[in-house]
Amino acid sequence: MTQGKDGSWAVILVLLLFFMLPIGWLLVTYTAEPYHAVSGEPLRDAAQAAGITVVNATDTMWPVGGAVGGKTYTLSDESGNIYTVQTQAFDSAESRDAAVQLHNSQSIGRGKPVGKLIIIGNYLVYVQPYTSGILKKIAPELRKLQAA
Repeated sequence: MTQGKDGSWAVILVLLLFFMLPIGWLLVTYTAEPYHAVSGEPLRDAAQAAGITVVNATDTMWPVGGAVGGKTYTLSDESGNIYTVQTQAFDSAESRDAAVQLHNSQSIGRGKPVGKLIIIGNYLVYVQPYTSGILKKIAPELRKLQAA
C-alpha cells in the first residue's frame, strides 16, 4: 500500500465515526416507548392534572392502518387561549410506529402540519403547533403517563 491510500482510509474511518457515534449514542440513550394498553383518556387526565380545561372532545379516526379511534380535544388554558390536540389509539406497536414513521417522512409544508407527536403506550398524542404554550404545561403530565 502506498501512503496516499492509507491516508484516505483514515479519513473515511474518521468520517464514519463522526456520523455513527452520535447516532449510536442517541439509540442507546433514548429508548422507544414500549407498547402497552392505556386505559381511559390519557390526554384528558394530563390536561386536568396540568390545570387545563377541556372545552370539547369529539370522536375522530385517523386514516392510517391500525388506528382504532381517538379524540380531538379543544383545550383552554387560564389565559383563555384555545388549542386543538388530537389523540389516536392503535391496535399494535407496529401500526403505531408506522404512523409515526409516516408522519416523520413528510416534509413540513408538503402535507405535514407543524406539530409534535407524543407516544403514550398505544396512543399517539398530536399537539399543534409544537411551539404552543400548552405543550410546555401538558408535556410533563404526559411523561408521567409514559412511565406508568
